[in-house]
Amino acid sequence: MAERPNIEKALRLLLAGDERKAAMEVLNWDASQVSRFLSGQNGIPIDKIDQVISLTGFVMVTPRYLEGLASMAETGVGCRCAREGGGECGFERRMKVMPRAA
Repeated sequence: MAERPNIEKALRLLLAGDERKAAMEVLNWDASQVSRFLSGQNGIPIDKIDQVISLTGFVMVTPRYLEGLASMAETGVGCRCAREGGGECGFERRMKVMPRAA
């Protein structure tokens, strides 16, 4: 099983890696403030959270958005059957497709 994403770990890697300088500029921090943050003595200002999270490569999405993607992936966003009025394709067809009347 893949390791679950962890924001704490991502922030620690960010502030110890190649992007450290970019993060320090976004936060307007010096090395001592980074050290205090990493030791739990300092927090990220609320108005900087989005920028810092963006530097980690994470993006924020809602569960509803992910459910929508999962649903479209199951059916297929380019599903020819559905576009032509023949119902859903995918792993599970929720309705039996009836032949069109002549």
